[in-house]
Amino acid sequence: MSRKKKQNKLLRNKYQITGEELIKQGKLDPYFHLKDHIDMKEEQLKNKTDWWKRMS
Repeated sequence: MSRKKKQNKLLRNKYQITGEELIKQGKLDPYFHLKDHIDMKEEQLKNKTDWWKRMS
């Protein structure tokens, strides 16, 4: 395996977290998989940040 592939593998494994752990931490709704596209779009707009202001 090449050095780059090994580094990518280490990075992937370093930040791996399961959905169950996110639910326990309160970062993910337990019924997230039941939402439809409209609900997800509304939630995305509600939690949206203005990244351009953050950059300047």
